[in-house]
Amino acid sequence: MKLPKLVGTALALAIGLSAFPALASTVGATPAPTSPGSSQVYVTHGLPLDDQGTKVDVFAGAQGAPISDAGQLINDFTFGSTVGPVSLTAANYTVFLAAPTAGDDGKLSAGEVVYQQNLSVPAGLNLSAVASFNAVGSPQIAVFANDVSKTSYFSGRLSIRHAAAAPAVKVDVGLYPLNRIFSGQFTKTFGPATNGQQADAVLPSFFRYDITVKVASSGAKVDGVQKFKVDARTLTNVYAVGIPNASMPGQNFTFVVAKIKL
Repeated sequence: MKLPKLVGTALALAIGLSAFPALASTVGATPAPTSPGSSQVYVTHGLPLDDQGTKVDVFAGAQGAPISDAGQLINDFTFGSTVGPVSLTAANYTVFLAAPTAGDDGKLSAGEVVYQQNLSVPAGLNLSAVASFNAVGSPQIAVFANDVSKTSYFSGRLSIRHAAAAPAVKVDVGLYPLNRIFSGQFTKTFGPATNGQQADAVLPSFFRYDITVKVASSGAKVDGVQKFKVDARTLTNVYAVGIPNASMPGQNFTFVVAKIKL
């Protein structure tokens, strides 16, 4: 379910890549066309299981088939990375996150599997599959829809995606610097968004924005980034991932950004 889209240029929402240079990646300079019987799938690693970057191998096979029949999609996949698009025929799959040594012999065994999940891939879509946490802190692979239709030369497309072990959140979006001068007048609050939801908007690329993420029920601030900028003719996917106040430093709440050229 999508959140309501933001309206009005002055209150447009944008999160720019420059705020997260270490985690951002640009993929698919020209999104591949989607055939009627398949979908284009981007895969993003947003599952920090340790404080060393959580390197995994990714395999996929037909649902119900032996694990050893699964084929390798990604080798040595590190936290914050995005790969794709991968063209997948519409079908039911089992996706495996495995130890980074799993692909060394080209075959996957049950003892190498870290996490697995069944996913149904429909036909004719552009999707992102994101390894992340669900709301209670268990691993999951969440799927989000990518709108890759072109924007104007002076605007870009933004999608904010909740993939963190956190309750429903609200997001305050301020048009910088007016939001700081006129408190509340140039800030838009949207949400609440629960784990697995996304909010999409087409935004002018010549503004910057202050973003603050808050717990919907209490208003407590979770995190935020100042002076974000959206890139023109680009889909910028921003994933909220991790666990607020995590006991393991590598699992702390953060953002993973992936950009797709439109």
